[in-house]
Amino acid sequence: MSEDKIADLLDMRPLEDAKEEKEVQPLANTSNTDISLPAETNNLPTVAEVNANENLKDIELAKKNIENIIQLGDDSVKEMVEIAKQSESPRAFEVVSTLMKTLLDANKDYVEMSTKKRYAKEEQTAQTQVTNNNLIVSTADLLKMIKGEND
Repeated sequence: MSEDKIADLLDMRPLEDAKEEKEVQPLANTSNTDISLPAETNNLPTVAEVNANENLKDIELAKKNIENIIQLGDDSVKEMVEIAKQSESPRAFEVVSTLMKTLLDANKDYVEMSTKKRYAKEEQTAQTQVTNNNLIVSTADLLKMIKGEND
């Protein structure tokens, strides 16, 4: 039996062996504190950038889901109105009005998704276009412009 009885009982490697396997490199540090990380930190994954096409696909998927819900809701409202008329129950009419309110909210969400999709497309095309507007004037011309004087 080795010196590390706990490691033997748990069928693990001793802590000293694990420490020897990892080499520790000091970081370039501007402060007086001593910080070091394992050598494996050089292979950390980088943060992925958000893909504009992926954003458009997500918006389109959400828009299709909302459209399906609206279509199903329209059919449901028609059936619920018939049921409410036949039963003449106040609760049935309350359910119909709640369903109508929910469908109105879904329609608003659908319109918002359309505008978000349009803005996402505009943002995607705007990223590739660069417009430089330079106005070169003298200080005298600038003062005239501020005062509102015309030549």
